[in-house]
Amino acid sequence: MLSTREEISLQQWREQQEEVAQMEAALAARWQEEEKERQREEQEREHARRTRQKQQVQEFHEKQQRRRAEWRCWEEKRLTQLRREMEEQARRDKERVQFREKLLQHRQQEQQTKDTLKQREDEEREERLQTLRNQVAIVAEADPERMMGQTEAWRTRIQPDKEEFMLQRPLYSLHTYTDTQIVADPRVRIEQALRTAGLHHTHYARALLSEIPPPKPPRRDTESTAFKS
Repeated sequence: MLSTREEISLQQWREQQEEVAQMEAALAARWQEEEKERQREEQEREHARRTRQKQQVQEFHEKQQRRRAEWRCWEEKRLTQLRREMEEQARRDKERVQFREKLLQHRQQEQQTKDTLKQREDEEREERLQTLRNQVAIVAEADPERMMGQTEAWRTRIQPDKEEFMLQRPLYSLHTYTDTQIVADPRVRIEQALRTAGLHHTHYARALLSEIPPPKPPRRDTESTAFKS
């Protein structure tokens, strides 16, 4: 049998063992509870992290969608603006081409009108000149014998006058022209007609007057030889 002391010691040991077991059980339970709490917190943090990531991903996608929408809107506006500018430019180009065509047609019409007017003036001037030619045409008959014959002065030189001793008498008879004889000259009549028509300063008048011969051919003895070689 155990002594009282031994029994007390055994009792104390049992009590200690029981307390140790209780403490170990309590520690184990507490550790398990803490582990569960840690796992729960970890799960919550993981869930929160995933939630944040999901939110961030969602926000990223939404941001990308907004950017794409803004870019698409800008492109549509820009395309509309470019089309409007191209249409306006095409309209201005068309108006410019039409204006140039009308201007060219107007200039061509003006030039055609000027050419027609000039041709008409030339024809009218030629008609007036032809009328003047017809009015003052030389009607005198040709006299070859008179033209080729000797002049009075030449006959006098080869046949002296018997009364040459009369010094007071003129050697030759003086002949002047009357108004009728002057007007009978076709050159005078043509010049007067041209002056009346206001054409006496034109090239046509000078050319016409230069083509009209005098009423009488010049005498051979009056022909100058100063400029002949």
